[in-house]
Amino acid sequence: MAGVEIHTNSRIKKLKKPTIIIGFPGTGLVGSVAASQIVDSLNMEFGGHISSPDFAPLAAIHDYKPLPAARIHFSEKDNLIIIISEMTIPVSSSSELADKIFQFSKAVDAASIISLGGISLNDEQGEVYIVSSDREMIKLATSKKFAKPIREGATTGVTGILLTKGTLERFPITTILAESSEEYLDPKAASRVIKVLSRIIELPISTSKLDREARAMSEDIKTAVKKAKISKKGPSSYEGGTMYG
Repeated sequence: MAGVEIHTNSRIKKLKKPTIIIGFPGTGLVGSVAASQIVDSLNMEFGGHISSPDFAPLAAIHDYKPLPAARIHFSEKDNLIIIISEMTIPVSSSSELADKIFQFSKAVDAASIISLGGISLNDEQGEVYIVSSDREMIKLATSKKFAKPIREGATTGVTGILLTKGTLERFPITTILAESSEEYLDPKAASRVIKVLSRIIELPISTSKLDREARAMSEDIKTAVKKAKISKKGPSSYEGGTMYG
């Protein structure tokens, strides 16, 4: 029975030691939102897709065009490959998908793999964190104050497996994680990881669209909170106090 398969067009092989960026759904949908923004900002080309009988039967629609939910985009100009999924990767497929992505990175002679995502620490400081199999990457991020290293913890799924592979096989694999909401899509966190990525790979990537969405969402949240406070001013609300104090 067929498992996870990566299908690409031949033009991807023309890239010279490209950087591979991974953006999968997770906390705040940061990874997939950030990856999608990079594709749009750099006007990257569609380069292939990932299939598995265990994947959800759905298509993503962008600019009126249906596309595979798990797919690959590339830019010859920027020497960059994006692997993006707009569906949750089944746990049963995580190990095999990580293996296939690692094999793919070797086949295209990738310089490194960088995964983007969100992390919920409840600190609400808007911090960005970094974990890497490459000690030099940690030193760079720390010395330049791009992101904070995580000394102890755990990360799961495809990214977790890839990070372990990177350590065991001495291949540079990094994940950039922005503090994010667990409850809703977080464009602000997606913008933060892109800004850190942009500094690391020294490539300008616009986040203006995400920044506008974040400001609009912030106003919507403020309005919702105000409405909630007003609704709590009825007689019955005073008995137990208001939710927002």
